[in-house]
This record gives sequence, C-alpha cells and structure tokens, in this order.
Amino acid sequence: MKRKFSFFMPKGYNKSIQLAMLVLSFFGSLMVVSANINHSSTPLSLAIVAVRQIGFIAIGYVAMAILANFWSWDFIKKHMTSIAVFTIVFLIIPLFFPSRSGAWAWIEIPGINATIQPSEFAKITMIVILAVFLGDIRSKRVSLSEMTAAPLIFAVTAIFIVVIFQRDLGSGVILFALAWILALIPSAPQLRKSQWAMMFIFIFGVLLLLFLISKPGVQFIESLGLPEYMVNRFKAMADPFADTRNIGYQLYNSLVAFVKGNWAGVGFGNSIQKFGYLPVAQSDYILAIIVEEIGFLGFLIVFAGYAVLIVHLVIHSLSIRSERGKMVLFGTALYLLLHFILNVGGVTSLIPLTGVPLLLISAGGSSQMAIMMALGICQHIIANEKAMVTRVDEQ
Repeated sequence: MKRKFSFFMPKGYNKSIQLAMLVLSFFGSLMVVSANINHSSTPLSLAIVAVRQIGFIAIGYVAMAILANFWSWDFIKKHMTSIAVFTIVFLIIPLFFPSRSGAWAWIEIPGINATIQPSEFAKITMIVILAVFLGDIRSKRVSLSEMTAAPLIFAVTAIFIVVIFQRDLGSGVILFALAWILALIPSAPQLRKSQWAMMFIFIFGVLLLLFLISKPGVQFIESLGLPEYMVNRFKAMADPFADTRNIGYQLYNSLVAFVKGNWAGVGFGNSIQKFGYLPVAQSDYILAIIVEEIGFLGFLIVFAGYAVLIVHLVIHSLSIRSERGKMVLFGTALYLLLHFILNVGGVTSLIPLTGVPLLLISAGGSSQMAIMMALGICQHIIANEKAMVTRVDEQ
C-alpha cells in the first residue's frame, strides 16, 4: 500500500533535531534581512529578501518531509549510478555561467535573482554513495575493488571539478573530508588495511594543517608558487592587521564587528560593518553581523543550535545497527561540523577563509535546502530504527 504524502515527520522522529533546525533557519532568515539593510535598501527590497529566505525554507521543508517519509535504500541502491552521474553533470553546468568572486560554482536562475550551487547537493550524494557501497557489507566474497571503485571515481571526479574548474576550495575540502572520514566507519574486513593507512594519513594531515596555519607554515606556503588568492587567504589569516586596505580588508572588518558587539551587541539592525565594510555580510560573514548586533548571545544561539543537531545525530549514529544509517547520520553531523568550523574559524582569523556558508544561517537557497534534505534522510533513519526496536520489544 502506497503511503500518502504528509508534511508531518514520521512517527519516532527526533523532535530536538527538528526544533533546532527550525530555530536556526528562522533566526538565520531574520539576520539575513538585517544584513541586507544598507544605503540603497527599501522596505520592498527587504521584504523580497525575507520572502526569498522563507521560500527556501519552505522548499527545503517539503523536500525534507518527502525524504523523511519515503526514503528507500533499495530504491537508492538501484539508482545510485544514475544519481552519481547526474550529480557530476550538475557540477559541470556552472562552468557555462559567469563567475562570481572568481569562482564558477553557481547556476543562475533568470527572473528571480537567485542561483543554485550544485556542490551543496553533491555533499549529500557523497555521504549516500559511501553508505551504499561501503556500509553493511557482510560477505567476504565482495572484493575491495567492487566496494570502492564507484565511490572513489565519484569522489575524485567531484572534488577535481569543484576545486580545479569551479575554483571552490571550501566545498572541495568538505567533499574530501566527508569521503575520507566516512570511509573509516564501515567494518568490512576488506577495508581494514586501507582504513589503518587512511587513519595514519589523516593524523599526519591534521598535524600538517596545524603547521600550515602557523607563521612558519604561511611562509612555506608563499614559497610554493600557489595561486595568489590562496596565498593571500593564509597571509590575511596570519596577520589580518598587516594590510587592512587590501588582502586583510574583510577579515579586519569582521574582527571589528566582533569587538563592537561585545556581550550585548549594538542592537538588531544597527550594524555599521554591513554598510560596505563587509561586502558579503549576508553569507560568508553573517556571524560577524550577528555578534555585532546581538552580541555574544547571538553566537550562543548559533552554537547551541549546532550543538543540539550534532550531538543528537552522533548519539543516534552510535546506537543504530545499520552501518548505512550510521554513516548517513554521522556524515550529516560531520557536514554540519565542517561548515561550522570553516565558517567560524575563517571569520575569526583562526584558519584561512574558505567562503563556505554557515548552514541554516547564511543566505543561500542551495545550502539551506541541501542540509534540510540531509536531515530529512536522517529523520527517516531514526524513525525507522525506533520502529524496528519497538517491533522487537513487542515480540
């Protein structure tokens, strides 16, 4: 019997995850409207911004509800190749559109002044394809190449397109981290040696990263002959006050916003930094505007919302029996955590700025819809696991 569509979550879903997601989404929309207040804004232009943000949330919620109620591993496994190929083609399409800030990462939608960023949806595909091919492998007859060929081809192709052609280093880093870390979860014996090797490389990579964000590391990066825009991000991170009129301009003004905000903020809508000092205030630097206007309390709202989402997803991932479900739940938590670290670390000069949005907070329909879709899949997995446990207890 076919189930009818419902806007309600399935029985057994996690209410804390749902509430945190909605609070962050509407709080983010409110702050995006505030960040768009400038010398040229009008009540009508701000209303359009608000309607657009609410529209993204509504579309994301419908997609989330559909996935929460109708997600099927059998269907996904059957069509995984088609989904992967479609995602790769989707990543190529932005190359035929004009660049934005030096990156070819967006597809322009004519008439409504909106764009789609395919790399955000590629992150969901990355999580799912790893879960499908590597999770719940019980037979030793399945060879290592059979398990890893499809995920490896997809990961290498997607990351190559995003980093080399789209020039979107931030999304490339997240796609790489998702693939690398999630591959460490499956328990199939065929993967054991590879996982140990990947673990040692991961530890080495973390140590290397810590070196690269130090002053000697930045000097080393300058000697490598990398593209100037990449080197400048490391130089600005190392000393945002060295060149406040050029490479350190936005980062310097971001730090000014944090200082102005202090504990209580200057008041909602009263930010000065959004008046030209932070050109992308509504997206990359939305946290700076939040802290400037609402103070440290604003950061606590964001931090608490993320903490609720990540902690609940991780707790469920540790208790669930299905490896595929475990990988999707942990992958979504990692997806959120990576965006949080890269965005917050970037705007506070702790790490180089990568330009990734603060999920559920920054302006942008693609990131809003993508994370809501991922959470919809998670809600299905959580509800399904709870239903299975209930049936077992009743027997």
